[in-house]
Amino acid sequence: MKKWRIIKPPMTSEVKKILRVMKILSFFLLVFSLHLSAGVNAQRSKVNLNVKNASVVEVLEAIENQCDYRFVYSSDMIDIGRTVTINSRQEEVTTLLDEVLRGSEFVYRIQDDFIIFLPKENNETIINDQQVQITVKGVVTDSNGEPIPGANVFEQANRMNGVITGIDGSYSIEVSSGESALTFSFIGFNTQTIQVANRTNINITLVEESTGLDEVVVVGYGTQKKANLTGAVESVMPEGLQSRPLTNTSAALQGQVAGAFISQTSGQPGNDDAQILIRGIGTFGNSKPLVIIDGMVGDLADVNPKDLENISILKDAASTAIYGNRASNGVILITTKKGKSGQMKVDYKGYAGVQQVTEMPDVLKGVEYLELRAQAEANSNNGQYPTWYNEEYMYNYRNNVDPMMYPTNYDWISDTFRSAAIYDNHVNISGGSDNLLYSVSVGYLNQDGIVDGNDTKKLTIRSNFTSYFLKDKLRLDLNLSGYDQTTNDVVAGMDNAIYNVYVAPSTVRKYIPTVGYTGYGSNWAAKEEGGYRQTQSTPINIRMAASLEVLKGLKIDASYNLYSSSNELEIWNPSLTFYSLQDNGQLQKGTPTQASLENYRETSLTKMTDSQINYSTKIGESVDLNALAGFEARELSYKQYSMSRANFPVNVPSMGIGDPATQKNGSSAYEGSWLSYYGRLNLNILNKYMLEATVRRDGSSRFEDKWGTFPSASIGWRVSEESFLESVDWLANLKLRASWGQLGNEAIGDYYAASNRMNSDLTYNFNNTLYSAAAITRLADRSTTWETSEQLNMGFDIGVIKNKITATFDYFVKTNKDILMQLPVSGTLGLSEAPFVNAAAMENRGVEMMATYVGKYKALDIKASVTASSTKNEITDLGGQDFIIFDNNLIWEVGKPFNSFYGFKTEGLYRSQADIDNHLNTEIGNAYAGMVAQPGDIKFADLNGDGVITADDRTLLGKPYPDWVFSSNLDLGWRNWDLGLFFQGVFGVNSLNQGMITAPFHGGAAATGAWYRNAWSEDNPDSNIQRLYSEPNRFNIVSDYYMEDASYLRLKNVTLGYTIPKRLLEGIGVSHVRVYGNIQNALTWTKMRYGFDPEKPSTTTNTLQYPQTRIFSMGVNVKF
Repeated sequence: MKKWRIIKPPMTSEVKKILRVMKILSFFLLVFSLHLSAGVNAQRSKVNLNVKNASVVEVLEAIENQCDYRFVYSSDMIDIGRTVTINSRQEEVTTLLDEVLRGSEFVYRIQDDFIIFLPKENNETIINDQQVQITVKGVVTDSNGEPIPGANVFEQANRMNGVITGIDGSYSIEVSSGESALTFSFIGFNTQTIQVANRTNINITLVEESTGLDEVVVVGYGTQKKANLTGAVESVMPEGLQSRPLTNTSAALQGQVAGAFISQTSGQPGNDDAQILIRGIGTFGNSKPLVIIDGMVGDLADVNPKDLENISILKDAASTAIYGNRASNGVILITTKKGKSGQMKVDYKGYAGVQQVTEMPDVLKGVEYLELRAQAEANSNNGQYPTWYNEEYMYNYRNNVDPMMYPTNYDWISDTFRSAAIYDNHVNISGGSDNLLYSVSVGYLNQDGIVDGNDTKKLTIRSNFTSYFLKDKLRLDLNLSGYDQTTNDVVAGMDNAIYNVYVAPSTVRKYIPTVGYTGYGSNWAAKEEGGYRQTQSTPINIRMAASLEVLKGLKIDASYNLYSSSNELEIWNPSLTFYSLQDNGQLQKGTPTQASLENYRETSLTKMTDSQINYSTKIGESVDLNALAGFEARELSYKQYSMSRANFPVNVPSMGIGDPATQKNGSSAYEGSWLSYYGRLNLNILNKYMLEATVRRDGSSRFEDKWGTFPSASIGWRVSEESFLESVDWLANLKLRASWGQLGNEAIGDYYAASNRMNSDLTYNFNNTLYSAAAITRLADRSTTWETSEQLNMGFDIGVIKNKITATFDYFVKTNKDILMQLPVSGTLGLSEAPFVNAAAMENRGVEMMATYVGKYKALDIKASVTASSTKNEITDLGGQDFIIFDNNLIWEVGKPFNSFYGFKTEGLYRSQADIDNHLNTEIGNAYAGMVAQPGDIKFADLNGDGVITADDRTLLGKPYPDWVFSSNLDLGWRNWDLGLFFQGVFGVNSLNQGMITAPFHGGAAATGAWYRNAWSEDNPDSNIQRLYSEPNRFNIVSDYYMEDASYLRLKNVTLGYTIPKRLLEGIGVSHVRVYGNIQNALTWTKMRYGFDPEKPSTTTNTLQYPQTRIFSMGVNVKF
């Protein structure tokens, strides 16, 4: 049985310093918070206020933000929807409240730090002073028995006679007589009235109001109340994500949504977007979900995580069908922050941190490496040791003669992967009046890579403006956004750099001060000589929208979107000279390389216009109807250019001085257009029965038959609203849902249907002379059409104990048909590539579960959530074929998961020659691929029992996508402290870690895992680690020997924060300050044995990837 390993942070000097600072800061803040009451008593009573037609609630919030008073009122006691206009500077709170309540039926009373709102005294209930008064005392608590400070207690017949509870929930009030009644109220709790009945002690428990069902959720082309949703939609509120050191929005979604497999595939700056699959793999091609940002199709990289206002994930066909052919893989709807009426607010968020590798394998070094490498070569050469393995050569390493030339404790991994800094700053300015709202934000990310030469700098800008005209009947929106990102990489690319790190022997340094760079250090040598690989990305998004309320319930919306993107890559590789260490220990100078300059540029422009008409009305007293109809037109143009020259006379990156004879130029372009019509009908009957129907008709220039129609329907039943459940007090909500729908998928690339593919770089022989030639290598198939996705979804939502505990469950079946694939064609056609045809099919079945708890224990606020989802993927058709094998290690097979790992099963190691003879038919052959089996070799299973190991013995080994995806969030609040823990994990997934490091001396001399010191040998016959060889073919055979259980559970994020009390911010113009410390990728539990991070690209079959990073950071949030 494999044991779970725990991947812990390495206690390097940098980490120790950060943790020490975090401990000191936490201790200081704790002591600070416990002594606040000793030195702060003064009340701030003057505020600045400038609002127009603002609601009473908004005014009270604005006043609270500037003073130390807290308001106590109940929604059934005051008209909180009433609007007022006030413009004042340094005005007393009491003066402003007089203005707010002018003409109303309410007054206020100040008691300590509270301002209580009460109805004016009714003349019919004036108390006779001669009546006998009694004093009533008691305690007000919540359902957990915890006291409620600040609760409102007043006499029902005389609401001017009232008090509020103290910090322990106690109260004392004189009432007019023993026949009076007391009313108890507090925000978030149901108001209760109790008859005094001559009692002098009355304790009461207030019951929390039911919450959550009135929450508004963003859906396609609109919003709906959460209670009325009939599809599978999840909403993510980003407040809890703001304190994490997130470099991109895709990572922010990880663990927040049931049914979404989100994996951080790399820690590389500028290339760290997560892989996102909603309800599994949906096609053989692109399975990315559609992303809509403020109504415009975009990319998650386009939006700064700190600009997020709301995220909705649409998962089933009924929810996504309104977006038609682009939505078969799910939809992510993002709403960014908008301005609110009131004075200008400034919100700053920033953090600084240090990044480190989460985990890397330990490798053999120095003498141990050389001795085992010599043994491997001897095993491959009938016991003959290599000539370099002699006393003189080994003496230099054993005795540390020259640490630079003969390193004894050097490895490339430790020398290459470093600690790296990360800084992020973000400022948002927002505010507005009745007629104009604005929100403008600027963010700047500066992230160094853990590999020297890799970094990214990203400037993001976003501005949202909203104007109102014609008594708010006309609304105009202008959204401007974009970013400028510069990413630097090593000259040959990060894959090459990491390859060199893993292939380089530990006996050769990257750099020898007295000599120079060795060949394995070419990327860093190029950097020292001015070489670079720089990518510049500059997308710009402009959206203009108008909304006009023509009649009551009738609204027309229109928008125009422009998305422009420019990307440029330039690579300068200067002329360099490297040295290599020979087997005799001598350095040999190489031939200077040829300098080269490459430039690639691509631009794209998307134009989209969208118009809708929306009608809402009520039919009688029982039916709410909403109808939507619209159309969308979109066009895209793309261009790409490339140029390069080599053989530069000097190391100057100017294209003009390169050798013209080496010049290469290229270009490509494509364009497309789409037209769509869509409609949706919603019916809500008695707030119990919901029906929704959607249809979309899409036209695409990618197909000969351009049009497709995609319908959907869903129903919902709020069982908890039925009369037969009225007596079930603990049940706050129970809703059953079901949906069905069809979607198209046209993400198949451009011109697959319309054009043949031609290769013009060919030659042919005529009369013994070679001539240039061109040939068609792939024929077009004009019958190519939409891939079709059909989905059935059933689920329920439940809430109990006033919705303190809520849960959601969904079961779905998703069938994808007419998937594009290439079928074999006759060789007589002379084609090197088969055409794409609609031939394959795939099915996903799964369940999704999410549970949340929001409550309180004494002074501790608790919010917890758990998500779990499972998706079973199966290929159901391959155009009549049973299976297709790819790259000798992946297989598509009918009845099996997509992209399954394929190879040989193993049965341990051969322990002796007798073991080999009993397993194989030595008369036919005793090994695979012409290699003679030896004791200590891997024992491949002979599945067909013919006594020979052949390709026919291969079988399914594992799958790259997990059976279960799990996450858990726990947020705790105590006084001014907050603690957040985020766990994430996957279970039932495999990883094929075959290649560098895991195979000994790969290619002859590569870095080798330290576990091979315990490899099988005649002196160590009980080892389960294979015999050492220097022949790479011995270790290139794909088998489950290198297959690992890649399940893991990760403490993805830990955040500890403290909010400075407002009293301490008096007079400095600051309304809010929060400081925090954070650790990302803090701990990992996994069974993987080779020392690699388990969170990696799904089908990666080797170890050549940029590692995940652990980030220690400290940050601050300041509001002005």
